[in-house]
Amino acid sequence: MDGKPNTPQDKWNYLAKNNTARVALKIILIVAVIWLLYHGISSLFNSSLRLILPNGHITAEVADTQKLRLSGLSGWDSLPDSEGMLFVFDSASTTNCFWMKDMKFAIDMVWLDADKHVVRQEPNVAPETYPSTFCPDSPAKYGLELGSGRAQDLKITPGAKLRW
Repeated sequence: MDGKPNTPQDKWNYLAKNNTARVALKIILIVAVIWLLYHGISSLFNSSLRLILPNGHITAEVADTQKLRLSGLSGWDSLPDSEGMLFVFDSASTTNCFWMKDMKFAIDMVWLDADKHVVRQEPNVAPETYPSTFCPDSPAKYGLELGSGRAQDLKITPGAKLRW
C-alpha cells in the first residue's frame, strides 16, 4: 500500500483521521491566537513594572503620559505596601513636581535621575499639603510614589540606585 486509501472504508478512515488532525490543529491555532491576542492586548493596559529596591521590591504602575502623570494616585483609596506608582517624565528636570490634589492618604515621594539614582526623597506627605508642590533639587527623569513610610522600610535614600 502506498499510503493512499484503496477501499471505501480506508478512504473514510483516512478522511476521518485527517479531518480530526486538521480540526485539532485548527483548535490549537485558534487557542494560540486568542492567547497571544489576549496577552498582547492586556499588556497594553497592564503598564506595571517590578522595581528592585535596596531592601526589597515592589510592583509599580507606570505613569508615562501627561494624563497619567497629572492624575497619579489621585482618587485612590489606598496603596498596598507591595505597590507604588512610577512616573516617567519626558525629560530630566527640576520642574518634575508632585502635588497631593484629590489624595486620600499620605505618601512618600522619591525622585530619580536618568541613571535611576535617588536625587531626593520627601517622606510622609499628607493630603492636607495641597496645593503645595514638591519638586526635586536636581534634574529628575523619574518619580516614585509609595505609601507613607515605605521609602524608609525599603531603604530608599539619596544616592541609592533602583532597577527595573
